[in-house]
Amino acid sequence: MHGATTSTISARRLSIGLAVQAAVMVVDIALTTNPLTITGTVLFVPLVLAVIGDWREVAITGVVALAIGVASSAWNTSTAASQDMYRVGFYLVFAAIAVLAARTRQRATALAFTNEALAGELEDVRARLDGILGALAEAVTVHDERGKTIYANRAAADLLGADSVEAVLSAQPGELGARFVITDEEGQPVPVENMPGRRLVAGEDSPPPLLTRSIRNDGEAFWLLTKASLYRDASGAALAINIIEDVTEAKDAELRERFLAEAGQLLASSLDYEQTLERVARMLVPQLADWCGVDMLDDNGELQQVAVAHVDPAKVELARELRERYPPDMDAPNGVPAIVRGGPSELYPEIPDELIEAAAVDEEHLRVIREVGMRSAMAVPMRIGDVTLGAISLVTSEGGRRFDEDDLVFAEDLALRAATAVQNARLFAEQQRLARTLQASLLPESLPAVAGWEIHAAYHAGERGSDVGGDFYDVLRVESGYLIVLGDVTGKGVEAAALTSLVRHSARMAARFDPRPARVLSLINDVLREQPRLSLVTAVCALLEDDGDTPRLTLASAGHPLPLRRSAAGPAQTLGAHGVLLGVGSDDDWTEVTVEVEPGDTLLFYTDGVTETAGRAERFGEVRLLEAMARAQSGSAELVIEIERALREFQVGAAVDDRAMLAMRFVGAALSAAA
Repeated sequence: MHGATTSTISARRLSIGLAVQAAVMVVDIALTTNPLTITGTVLFVPLVLAVIGDWREVAITGVVALAIGVASSAWNTSTAASQDMYRVGFYLVFAAIAVLAARTRQRATALAFTNEALAGELEDVRARLDGILGALAEAVTVHDERGKTIYANRAAADLLGADSVEAVLSAQPGELGARFVITDEEGQPVPVENMPGRRLVAGEDSPPPLLTRSIRNDGEAFWLLTKASLYRDASGAALAINIIEDVTEAKDAELRERFLAEAGQLLASSLDYEQTLERVARMLVPQLADWCGVDMLDDNGELQQVAVAHVDPAKVELARELRERYPPDMDAPNGVPAIVRGGPSELYPEIPDELIEAAAVDEEHLRVIREVGMRSAMAVPMRIGDVTLGAISLVTSEGGRRFDEDDLVFAEDLALRAATAVQNARLFAEQQRLARTLQASLLPESLPAVAGWEIHAAYHAGERGSDVGGDFYDVLRVESGYLIVLGDVTGKGVEAAALTSLVRHSARMAARFDPRPARVLSLINDVLREQPRLSLVTAVCALLEDDGDTPRLTLASAGHPLPLRRSAAGPAQTLGAHGVLLGVGSDDDWTEVTVEVEPGDTLLFYTDGVTETAGRAERFGEVRLLEAMARAQSGSAELVIEIERALREFQVGAAVDDRAMLAMRFVGAALSAAA
């Protein structure tokens, strides 16, 4: 369509031009008095067309002009032949010049149009490229050998905190990097010269991608993975193309998951919760905060700071001094006091100076707070259900990062785990206290001082995590001397302890009426058989009497290991006879055996937890017990110590049974001296 229009216009111009030339020829024929002036007018047509028309139009009108010039000799008789030749040559040269001018003009116009089209296409390509790079989530920059940024997409400008791409391009080398505190994964500073792009333009070959922790001067924190490629322009200058990927979300999730796993292990590793909370506070600094404090409610409802940590250890004492001089107001409407009263977590992404001034008690307090430095803060409760145990406070200092909602959720998760660990530790401590109290009621507070005898005992509960068990021993003062009772009830832990208490107090009651061992065992058996469920007990009972120079030991065993006697004359031997265990039947089948005790004799009463202690392939057994007795020195304390040492060396794993030992050594004095 455009070509057809152009052809029509060209035809019209040519027709007009030819018409003008024809008119000139007619006038020239009519006026022959001034031929050169009139005839030469036909040259104006190709001249005009050379300016506005096509070169072909110029050529046609030029040929016509030349023809008219040649023909004009026929009606311009007044002109000389030489003039005719001159006119023909002039017309020919003029027409040629006009055609050449027209062609040159057209080519120049076409070239200008082509250049304009190419410029437009180039601008379109650049716009598309900018659009593509601008749509990328990753920041893209290009800098030269000086570090001057010559290209940046919109994501790069946003990441750098610039108002526009132009602001990035106008920045001087190093100016943009100064907006960030850049560290590696270990928290060590990363100079700008160590960035991959800078290393590339400096001549290093293929530096690896670099992961950095970058905190912008507005407090926004990023994990950035920077990759760089080298490009050389037409002049050979080196350019670094940087692709900066924001991996903050993935990296923070990874670090938080790892931290919570490590914190969980740490919280479960010790029952000393104050020491554990101190270690957790040190873990949080500097990974999440510059400051960390942990407060717990004591029994009086007052806040006690159990942990405090800072990136600068020298400032820890400053924080403690601040706390001592300015204790928290428990009636404060916000902060830790409000949280421990049941309030929600508190998050302060920015701490303006006005808030600090409002919190300060006096000018000195304000000065110290400002010296500590606070930019962002949050406090979360250590709470289980409706019970608040304390609170964890986290603060970033000047130049540090700014907390957000994700940080608050993470801190709340950690605080919940810490609260669970503290609660478990407290419950365990309470359980231990109750167990010790219960065990104290099952064993004598102290062994009586029996004249002429050394007496030592040892006890270990077999159930893991429990200080109570089913083994017991007792030494009772009776009218004729002393009654020794040692036994083992079925079961472990608190249930066994309850049965132990019943047996021990039954033995004490029986000894008041008839201290003979068989009678004591008989009464205990009657009590056990009255219980609603089967209660089995093994026991050994011995009555130590002295009505002269030589003590006598009368003993009976109810299914219990027989005591051992070590004398100076030979190896240790068992004493007494075996009888049926207690709680089974009503027959009094407990045979009493009486032996005399010589000076230097050592008696060992023990439960089967000693001989049943498990080793790698077998039990400790009576043979090893006898060997340990033979190795021990003569004292009763030394005997107990040696047996316990042998058990520790032999045992593999946790104890599986309670064990009790009572060692008595006769040194030669009369029992009557103790009466």
